[in-house]
Amino acid sequence: MKYELHGTTMQMLNIELEEGESIISESGRLVYMSDNIEMTTEMKGGLWSAIKRKFAGESFFLVNFTSTKGNGIIGFGSEFPGKIIPMELKENEEIIAQKDAFLCAENSVDFNAAWTRRIGAGLLGREGLVLIKVRGPGIVFFNVGGEITKVKLEEGQKIRVDTGNLAMFDSSVEYSVERVKGIRNIIWGGEGLFLATCRGPGRVWVQSMPVNELAAKLLEYMPAGGSKNTLASAAAGVAIGSILKNTMFGER
Repeated sequence: MKYELHGTTMQMLNIELEEGESIISESGRLVYMSDNIEMTTEMKGGLWSAIKRKFAGESFFLVNFTSTKGNGIIGFGSEFPGKIIPMELKENEEIIAQKDAFLCAENSVDFNAAWTRRIGAGLLGREGLVLIKVRGPGIVFFNVGGEITKVKLEEGQKIRVDTGNLAMFDSSVEYSVERVKGIRNIIWGGEGLFLATCRGPGRVWVQSMPVNELAAKLLEYMPAGGSKNTLASAAAGVAIGSILKNTMFGER
């Protein structure tokens, strides 16, 4: 399997499959495929795995694409402005990720849902009680919001991250949610009441713009029942569209 990434903000993933090779993806992520790609929809891992994926905010069904009669090509696109992160996992290597992060993976990769280790982390963190877990071997592609920073934690080393900005982490990383300390920080800090604490060893990937924050920001410019904000909404839409167009295709 060969792949290429195109674009910077709304990225496109192009994959070349050899005959007999397969890749599995979330439903609704396909952009195009050659006519020798066979598509089948299935509950990978059985009914219980499908139910857990649904709780994690992912699709109940996954779509399997297999190249037949020679090499084939297939393309997947981002659902929101951000980055597509390719990651080659070794045998039994596991990554825990936020919901909606999974894009596609080789068929050898196990894709499931994972309960957070502490109930409080799920109830208080924005990512919910259930996260997604992928296990190698194989290549997996994640879609995250905005830019991404990878932090490598040594044994016992900790970082605190806004719960919405925590994109992915190794399964060896201990994840919990703690309340922000200090009355002034809580009232005037503007960072929310809780932060995720990640304790090493392991890697942590932090995203700069979670999709829920992007949606909330765009909502500020949406009209309320045809109100006076309509003109501002239209102007914001044109501006955002122009930015994305220039980022994807380059200014002419």
